Amino acid sequence: MAGVQERVEAGVIIDTNVIISALLPKSSKLREFLLTTEIPLHAPDYLLTELKKYWTVVEKKAKKRGVSEAELAHFREELLSRIIFHPLSEYRPFLKRAYDICRKFDEKDTPFVALALALSLPIVTNDNGILENKGQYDALPIEELLR
Repeated sequence: MAGVQERVEAGVIIDTNVIISALLPKSSKLREFLLTTEIPLHAPDYLLTELKKYWTVVEKKAKKRGVSEAELAHFREELLSRIIFHPLSEYRPFLKRAYDICRKFDEKDTPFVALALALSLPIVTNDNGILENKGQYDALPIEELLR
């Protein structure tokens, strides 16, 4: 298999947990990387729905870590502005195949796997289900991207 650099140069699919991980610490190596990388960052627009769903939990965790609401909102807007969002219409043809893969571990990951199949790009995540079931799609842990 190609090295990480070759696997990601055309772009990567960003999972919701990557955004949440980048938001929480006051200073974040991951956030800095996502804001400065030249690697194109992609996500299904479903990421916005998921982020909204978990936002209250994110706010509580951020507060415990000393991140103010204003800082958190600023970090969120900065990160989201770097992502190329794809509507369902762009990956709809891959939904059934992605669902068949994801139902073995987490059906909510279907949009990310479908987009990975549609764009032939790896998913960057720390989601064990996505990482352990790769094969028909590519995936790599966040740490590999940061090396």
